[in-house]
Amino acid sequence: MFVYSILFFLFLNYYYDIPKSYRKIQQTIYTSLEYSTFAFVLWKSTLEKRIRHIILFSSILFFSFILIYFLYTGKQKIDSVPVGIETILITLYSILYFRQYFKNSLSPITTNPDFYLIIGIFIYLGSTFFLNILANNLTDEQWSQYWHLTYIPEMIKNLLFAISLLFYHKRPTKKSQALSPEIPYLDMI
Repeated sequence: MFVYSILFFLFLNYYYDIPKSYRKIQQTIYTSLEYSTFAFVLWKSTLEKRIRHIILFSSILFFSFILIYFLYTGKQKIDSVPVGIETILITLYSILYFRQYFKNSLSPITTNPDFYLIIGIFIYLGSTFFLNILANNLTDEQWSQYWHLTYIPEMIKNLLFAISLLFYHKRPTKKSQALSPEIPYLDMI
């Protein structure tokens, strides 16, 4: 998550420093890396092989699509179609993750660090979905007026990622579990 945060901060911070002729490449790389990061988080969090196979197969299709989209479309404000498909796929993976978690786990979901990561991703992508889809249909004035609204879900996502890191930090490691032997159940009554 640290590498993700630094990399995407740099992408966003230096977006206007990149010549306009390279922005299409930058947008494609940004969308690809964002999808890869979110799909990997969900793939790693999921235990069912069937869901992992769905994520892997869908990812191959997504990257094939994004390559074709890059090659055959002109310059746009943002690559709204790949971003829309990314949002739909990540939302689907999130739903599959929650279905699997509630089906198989007995522990409260709020104690699971993955919960905060996935909710952060879900809020971020879901909140910006329609603006991203409609971005190429907005005038420059409308775009500059409404683009700043994406900062709110971005901050919520970052806050939830930080909470997730706190939960990961508090999670016992396998090494510490091995050092503390389990107390036997000696109740004789």
